[in-house]
Amino acid sequence: METIKSMEYVDHYVAFLDILGFKSIIDRFPCDEIYSIFSELHRRSKASLNINGVQVKAYDHIRHMILSDSIILFIQAEIEDAFAALIDVCSRLQATLANRDDPILLRGGIAVGELFHEDDIIYGKGLTSAYLLENNLAKYPRIVFTGDTLKNGKKNTKYLLDDIEGPWLSYRKDEDYLYFVDYLPTAHGKYAGDARVYYDRLFSLCDNWFNKEIDTALREKYIWIIKNIEKAIKTQPAIEQYYKKKREEEWRVASENYGTRFRDTFISVKTHTVPEEQEDTCIQNDHGPKSVQSMTIPDDREGHVIPTNIK
Repeated sequence: METIKSMEYVDHYVAFLDILGFKSIIDRFPCDEIYSIFSELHRRSKASLNINGVQVKAYDHIRHMILSDSIILFIQAEIEDAFAALIDVCSRLQATLANRDDPILLRGGIAVGELFHEDDIIYGKGLTSAYLLENNLAKYPRIVFTGDTLKNGKKNTKYLLDDIEGPWLSYRKDEDYLYFVDYLPTAHGKYAGDARVYYDRLFSLCDNWFNKEIDTALREKYIWIIKNIEKAIKTQPAIEQYYKKKREEEWRVASENYGTRFRDTFISVKTHTVPEEQEDTCIQNDHGPKSVQSMTIPDDREGHVIPTNIK
């Protein structure tokens, strides 16, 4: 007699992630480049971590599925370090895609709940809850979870305790009281290389959208990114100093360019006709109209002036 496999739900931590702007990616990128993006996601989803010679086994138990613009990651809740490992993998995925020359952003939700998975079949309350978090509450390019999920995840954390309760948390509480995977300040060192390149790419991405986008909801997404990059920069003194000097230099160059344009505009006209009532500032020219002999024009914002003698 054929044995029928028992089908039961098992509690899992589940992450449901959405690749933002996927329609544009399909339109702009060739097939092989899109495939390389998914290959990188697949590789990053199969993470590993060794802490002081101890291999964190939770990473070996994380499973994932990719379907078009949706990524599902899940791990049984009873496994030690399950929640911490899952948010670490989510952070790796976010940082990897955000640090591309053409950055790609993720939005998602993480929940704990019942799940059934067999081959290509997956369903359960845990998946539904994670999807609803992404669809209804995430709103910005962030992966969110509730305080109850965090509290549950802490109970079974051992080797990744620093990521959950230590000084370098891999998550933060946002203004709407949801927690989110904070891939900006921590992920660059492990997964995204030079933080300055990482942040510059995101700044550039946001500037491009600000210059052309008039949809309020879309602009809010990129404003959120800028605000959180600024927060991340303040936690890193060397990076903060770098951006301070960079912005001072940008302001200096802009001021010099303005001064040059200002001088060129006014000095290019060496003579001009003036009304009779301004005779006291002019001299009579025997061969033509009255002309200005001298004048001053402002040079910069500090009140310096440029004397000019026009003959």
